[in-house]
Amino acid sequence: MGFIGYWASQEQYSMHSLIKFVIEAEKGGFTATMTSDHFHPWWHDNGYGNFTWVWLTAAAERTKNMKFVTGVTSPVYRYNPAIIAQAFASIDVLYPGRIGLGLGTGEAMNEVSVGFNWPSSEIRLKRTIEAIQIIKKLWNKKEQQHQEKEEEENSKETNQKDFDLLNKSDMDEEGFVTFKGEYYKTKSAKLYTPPSKNIPLYLAASGPETIKTAARYTDGLITISKPNKVKEMFDLFDKTAIEANKKSQTLQKIGKPMISYSEDYDKAFKSSEFWRAGQIEQVFDIDVNHPRALQQKAKQEVSDEKLKESILIVTSIYDLIKPLEEYFNAGFTQIYLHSTSPDEMDFVQKFCTVVLPYFKDKNNK
Repeated sequence: MGFIGYWASQEQYSMHSLIKFVIEAEKGGFTATMTSDHFHPWWHDNGYGNFTWVWLTAAAERTKNMKFVTGVTSPVYRYNPAIIAQAFASIDVLYPGRIGLGLGTGEAMNEVSVGFNWPSSEIRLKRTIEAIQIIKKLWNKKEQQHQEKEEEENSKETNQKDFDLLNKSDMDEEGFVTFKGEYYKTKSAKLYTPPSKNIPLYLAASGPETIKTAARYTDGLITISKPNKVKEMFDLFDKTAIEANKKSQTLQKIGKPMISYSEDYDKAFKSSEFWRAGQIEQVFDIDVNHPRALQQKAKQEVSDEKLKESILIVTSIYDLIKPLEEYFNAGFTQIYLHSTSPDEMDFVQKFCTVVLPYFKDKNNK
């Protein structure tokens, strides 16, 4: 049985509330939290726009051993990849071994809102691949980079463009990185405060090319897909990892079940309304950046039935056991519970009392 972590929604709750939730989650037995990284929320009414990097340090300081990973940070426009590398290296120095970085190709609500055009998914993926190379170069030891090149060279189906990209970068004997990509460049860049540990790096993936990118260049993939939709995705991920001479069993397959719990079903469903926009068709590719427009579009296009299908709405905390088991049976190695319950503290406490011990007992057998 796999690992269960907690999810902190920067769009739905205040920074102070989220800190209270993760403190309670750690007290109840959770050991890791994944958290969103946005400029705008998906929903206008009662939405928040917390700056995740600031919150991470505050949350890590107020917890004892809780690990944190972003789900996800986009290195496409508003964040320069060298700055991402610097920021997360510094957090890792403050809280060694407690930080991870999840990357993704972004959403218009975050990038367009701060002045950028919204390109095709193909261009966003290319930018993300370049960003991954820069981040890893700035983080990792020289011999690790050499090993990656060997893995790519020995791959049975190496994408020549990807291999050429690896050769567009150079690191000298003192760790200064010069990278000459199509979209990003560095010139003698070096992290004078490097990570204290090996920071895990993941990529959110849905389409085939992004899935293959996650397998080639990262420690695992993140997906919002449900257990009955991931077989082909995981097969492609494993196949690509093996072709890149990586051990697929060491890579993570991370899921994010969305949950709304209340003994009153109507209250649980009403609380899920905040995430209706997440069910808009092709939501990650549409060129809509205004939360009010996203909210209106969602109300027009996403039915109650579709919303109910996307979220585990339960009136008994015990009713979460079977659906979560389905994630692990489908091949997920980690899941982070994204609760949109009307009383989030009550959800955390009851889950930690009933469901989390059940899965920990199964793991110990």
